[in-house]
Amino acid sequence: MTYDLLTRAWLPVRTGDARQTIGLRELFERAHELTDIEASPPPGASGLWRVLTVIAARVTGLDDMTLSPDQWGERQAEILEDGEFDQREVEKYFARYIDRFDLFDAHRPWLQDPRLREQCKSSSGVNKLVMSRPAGNNQVWFNHATVLDPRPIPADEAVFHLLTQLYYGPSGQCTPRVVAGTSGGNSKAGPLRRTISFHPLGRNVFESLVAGIPPAYRYDTGGADLAPWEADELPDPLGVPPRPSGLGGVLARRFQHAVLLERSVDGESVVDAWITWAWRDREFPAEDPYLIYQQNKDGAFYARQADASRALWRDFDALLLEDAGDDHRRRPVVLAAVEDMRGTLLPVLRARAFGFDQDGQTRDKEWTVGVTPALLALANETRVARAISDMRQAAERVHQHLRWALRDAWIAINDPSNGNGKPQRKDIAEGPWLAQGASRYWRRAEQIFWRRVRERSFDSATDDFLWLALDVYDEVTDNAGSLPRAKRAIELKRDLIFKARTR
Repeated sequence: MTYDLLTRAWLPVRTGDARQTIGLRELFERAHELTDIEASPPPGASGLWRVLTVIAARVTGLDDMTLSPDQWGERQAEILEDGEFDQREVEKYFARYIDRFDLFDAHRPWLQDPRLREQCKSSSGVNKLVMSRPAGNNQVWFNHATVLDPRPIPADEAVFHLLTQLYYGPSGQCTPRVVAGTSGGNSKAGPLRRTISFHPLGRNVFESLVAGIPPAYRYDTGGADLAPWEADELPDPLGVPPRPSGLGGVLARRFQHAVLLERSVDGESVVDAWITWAWRDREFPAEDPYLIYQQNKDGAFYARQADASRALWRDFDALLLEDAGDDHRRRPVVLAAVEDMRGTLLPVLRARAFGFDQDGQTRDKEWTVGVTPALLALANETRVARAISDMRQAAERVHQHLRWALRDAWIAINDPSNGNGKPQRKDIAEGPWLAQGASRYWRRAEQIFWRRVRERSFDSATDDFLWLALDVYDEVTDNAGSLPRAKRAIELKRDLIFKARTR
């Protein structure tokens, strides 16, 4: 019994307001008709777009690492002008790998390792596959599936949980696996763990996919350009992980986990899963083309981490500039490439962000998704982009001073000094005002930001944020009561906000 991802209806798509599910082959045949893919959860969608990008690069020839930058750009422009994928190339590609897209194939299940059934003494359980479910001895919070009640997962949903595990899976302890006498019970983190990625979003799926293909010439590292379903043999877990090369290697062959799904009797659901380590040796480093990279104090660059409390607009300048802010953030490679689409797709292109707020090991906090306005063309106007970056930094600076003011006011009220000199007590917590202030400030600061961007009005932007901070300060501290002691501390600390203007 099979579950062929090429023909089975598992991909949720939208055409205008109409929604349906289709197979992978139909997605590429009708990409120019489809408005968007409505995949969930967001981490699974992030992985899906990378997989689809590899296939899109194959059928368009934009995976050719021998093309020069000019040749590659010309080829991409020609593809966009065609307005749809070449149906002959689509059919040729899927015919070549016709037996590699079966989710439950006995020998080559898609993106899975069938050897785990023999190499692992026990399975991990279907609850372990879904990151929002409790597994093992974890508490039941948001999902009531338990070890005693491991509810099956419909196959179409399981695909996205499989992608989430491969791209965002945890490091640390995992189901033990024994390969040729070598045993291990720990794994490294997935290649996208705790990151936020940005993908071009066009008017239809065809435009989104073609605009989202990174320049192949940047990824010629000498290794084999193969996605897992394109390789003739399963990888050797005790060997050296393949060097990420080409779009297939960088986008879909850096997984650190090995996964196997157990189907139900009718083949429509997943009832069990094995999740364990894929490699014992250290992987080769590679930069993902959809991530922002920023500089640490030692000058090394690392991927910007996802933060569920941070609104998307606060990274907008890093989508336009190669050097944004004090941490010298570099924009995603794929967004730097679309800058050349002047007069064609660029004026209508937006960016969609998929984030997963996690720690480096096992704690998963929250996933997020957001879309920017169609303003990526501002990358071609350097002065405007710099002004946007300066405005964003001004908003950050004012908020930092608002935090200091709220924190010091709370401490002063609860300290014998009442704000005169240094606090006498060392055990006073920062209090509840910081969270209240951040929630109020950032929600309204975003409105100021986008209004000024649309109007291209950047002068005296700091003053707008200052007045907002003062309003928020008054709102948050208003519940402190009318005692003279509280009023005095609040008024003394208000001046900290104005110091944000000194820069």
